[in-house]
Amino acid sequence: MTPLRGVALAIALSAATPVLASNESCPTGTTLPDPLDLYGNELSFDVLRNGDEVGFHRVSFRPAGDSLIVESEFSVEVKVLFFTAYRYRYTSTDVWRHGCLVSLEAKVEDNGTRSFVRANAENNRLTIVGPSGVETADAGIFPTNHWHAGVLGAERVLNTITGKVADVRIVDDGVDWVTVDGEPQPVRRYHYTGDLENTVWYDEHGRWMKMRFAAEDGSTIEYICTQCRRAPSQAPS
Repeated sequence: MTPLRGVALAIALSAATPVLASNESCPTGTTLPDPLDLYGNELSFDVLRNGDEVGFHRVSFRPAGDSLIVESEFSVEVKVLFFTAYRYRYTSTDVWRHGCLVSLEAKVEDNGTRSFVRANAENNRLTIVGPSGVETADAGIFPTNHWHAGVLGAERVLNTITGKVADVRIVDDGVDWVTVDGEPQPVRRYHYTGDLENTVWYDEHGRWMKMRFAAEDGSTIEYICTQCRRAPSQAPS
């Protein structure tokens, strides 16, 4: 049995994505502050299952000319009596330009079963190849890698696990508090319904601060921030 099969849905929503500011904007996208200003070079979370730490999620940002390279890694390992009962690993590389996702490659290893999703933009359309076949979407669609708070205005997102375009409704649940570096911080909580179910927290600047969702086995998966804002010593490069 795979106790964290529902993890796939979480990753689909786990990367709100502020992109590099630009004079040229994506046809349907949202330009947000440079993520290097928001997060520094890396954004990271501990992943908990029913309160027990089982893995991590990290996102790194790297400028390349007029593009932004975003690399994500999510890894979970569940042990039962010192034996590994379940292992899940997700990696993705996204390229963003002028507020648009121009290419994506995601790989999943779900307890030994491997799959991939690839997407490329051309003529303001994104062609997506995944386990279920080929789909197309507007070039301004957001992938489910929650670092970009621009996704909060979206009604459709690209599920980077299945390669499918998901219909979602994102509801503002109001002000909440999360603990960062031992200090409580005010944030806003947002709930996803529709093809994806998830709860995500962002601060006033659009930084992704926390996430929670239910796995298929009924367990609660929670992301706890370990580095989700740029330290004073981190200068954007």
